[in-house]
Amino acid sequence: MSDAAQKWWLQPVRMIRRDYLSDFSAFISADLDALARETRERWHANCEWVMATPGCAPGTAQYTLFNSDKFEKLPGVGQFDLLREYLPHARRHGVRLVPYMNMHWYSYDFAAAHPGWEQLLEDGTPYGRARPLYGGGTTFCVNSPWRDWAFEMIREVMRTGVDGCFLDGPAIFPGCCYCEHCRRLFAEQHGASRLPTYNDWSNPLWKRFLEFRADSWARFMRDAQAAAREVNPDAVIFLNGGGFGKGNADMARDAYRMERWQSFTGAEQFFHCTDLYVSPYRTLNLSRFLSAGERPGVVFTHHALSTWHYNPLPPAEMETALAQSVAGGSNTWFAIFMPALSSHAEEAFRGVEEIGSFLEQVEPETTADRSAAECAVLLSNRTLYYYISRHPEICRDVGSGREENFVVDGGSGSRRPGDIHDRRRASLGILEHEYPGCLDAFNFGHIPVRVLWDEHLCDSKCAGVRVMVLPNSACLSDAQVSAVMKFVTQGGGLVATFESGMYDEWGEPVARREWLRFLGIGRVEGAFAPSRVEDYLTATRALPGIPAGTLLPRPANALMVRATADATPVAFYHEPIGLAYQRLSDLSRYPAVLVSRRGRGRVVYCASPLFETFDRFHMDAHVILSRALVTLAAGRAGLQASTDAPGSLAVEVRSQPGRLLVHLVNVTADMKRPMGAIVPLRDVEVSVRANAVSKVRALKSRRRLKFTAEKGFVRFRVPIVGPYEIVSLEMERVRR
Repeated sequence: MSDAAQKWWLQPVRMIRRDYLSDFSAFISADLDALARETRERWHANCEWVMATPGCAPGTAQYTLFNSDKFEKLPGVGQFDLLREYLPHARRHGVRLVPYMNMHWYSYDFAAAHPGWEQLLEDGTPYGRARPLYGGGTTFCVNSPWRDWAFEMIREVMRTGVDGCFLDGPAIFPGCCYCEHCRRLFAEQHGASRLPTYNDWSNPLWKRFLEFRADSWARFMRDAQAAAREVNPDAVIFLNGGGFGKGNADMARDAYRMERWQSFTGAEQFFHCTDLYVSPYRTLNLSRFLSAGERPGVVFTHHALSTWHYNPLPPAEMETALAQSVAGGSNTWFAIFMPALSSHAEEAFRGVEEIGSFLEQVEPETTADRSAAECAVLLSNRTLYYYISRHPEICRDVGSGREENFVVDGGSGSRRPGDIHDRRRASLGILEHEYPGCLDAFNFGHIPVRVLWDEHLCDSKCAGVRVMVLPNSACLSDAQVSAVMKFVTQGGGLVATFESGMYDEWGEPVARREWLRFLGIGRVEGAFAPSRVEDYLTATRALPGIPAGTLLPRPANALMVRATADATPVAFYHEPIGLAYQRLSDLSRYPAVLVSRRGRGRVVYCASPLFETFDRFHMDAHVILSRALVTLAAGRAGLQASTDAPGSLAVEVRSQPGRLLVHLVNVTADMKRPMGAIVPLRDVEVSVRANAVSKVRALKSRRRLKFTAEKGFVRFRVPIVGPYEIVSLEMERVRR
């Protein structure tokens, strides 16, 4: 029997949480068997997060919703035991129970009864008093005696007979923690008499403190897993661990450090109404990141209209969120706030039923599948932790570039001193957009991608990769740089942007002349000032999809580099203009894009964080340029997939033995977020690299598709693509 068959959590899991806030009377009086049946038959979930502890104001995580001699029950619940009462009904309908445990939000009264447990800011103020959680409540430190209280709570939950538990927290909050327990433990490990001031990049101990915080969280999870498995050796346990944003360092998040101690790697991707642009592919991008490791991923989706929790997420938003979770390789989860069902039940069900039914139907095609994308993007957590550009020019105030009321906002033009803290803020600002911008540029350019973590550059995760992309992956170790160079010389393609590899894994600037020459860089002479107005680059040679002489908007940031003799500049920056309505300037001496042959492979270096600008401004010119760079790096092999669909159709490729799965995610909508409706695409032609294909099937529409095979590619046409379609390419069986 396979490992996936033995362990239920290695098969496709669809999770639900019914949220009753603080009023559980509806659950207590419900027909529990009907509720479990609804979970399976209407919500199409096979795993439920029954609440073991409440997650509601004013901080109620200290209470249980099940009977225990060791912990206090939530007032008003009486002797009703939510876990033990519901468990047999869930079992009857094939639903696994993984109770929700709130481990981050406690009342002030409970904290006062347990002095020394709270997370402290440097001045000794508890974090939750200075910045009340959700408007009221506090949080505890993973190194305090609270950890023993938490582990015993986990054991008590597992003693009810459930399958595992989900931990909503703990979290290590920004500015924390300076409690006596952290001070003592840090001193024991590092011999330091005091902790460094928070965010003091001039103090050598600060980086050690960053590591200490991340290790503390991982150590807590290690011991939490041990506590759960004392009771049930097969217990599932995981937590809300965060994604790949700039908050990783502030919140001490590190997916790799945590994954060995949990069954799933999970994080939130809640939709929020905002006056800013919101990518329609955010769930897909997070799903790829979470599923990159050895553990299954799971994306958490609130079935709620932003912070109006009593209105469900519009069906179009809900359907695409669940579809994108699976297309990216992760499992699904959603929470429904029960008051929303009183007046919006059918709308709530409509957002889940059809997509849930389809996901249930395609379990055979989504069990133990792997990313088959030939383009891999490194999302470097070490860079998020430690990157500080050495170039003070990136700190220059250049405004928004917006033109209104006869004025163009060009900022003050002043060059701030650019000290280490200014440069850290500006550097993080680049990464905040470069990472998601890279994934989105490829989504809109129809390039299937897989995500790599730092640790994957030197292991088997790169098997099957033809092109590796380093989106300003600045902080790399010598071993990682060597692995990338070996990958290219053995025939791979590389796209690297801006300052990739110009710092070691601790963020310290390094010369690395061999690496710079490998990228085609003879020397770096500085950086241009950021630009939002009237600055350009020109393709001086024809690029894939871009004729020679094409003028393109210059990305916001750019390095001044000189090429090596064996590198070919294919695009140059123009001399900076910096003012609107000025004559186009001449080409500068600084190339924007360099192409070099290295061994049997090819390197394409872009001197800008190109994807940062795409994420900020969403210009098609930068999608086209991004696709051209990957095509150049791929060489004769070309890109893995192509389609005549608009950029609102993302293409993802996954595989199983004997089968290639092409996931088509359609976000063609009514030109707004939240999306009110998905517009179906018709007669979509797709071409994908594949050999020995015997049959092509569209799983959602249940149609067998005609196809042609030529020169290692299979071409087929999909009559209609709604929010989601999976096309299965089945391979010929080899006769023995």
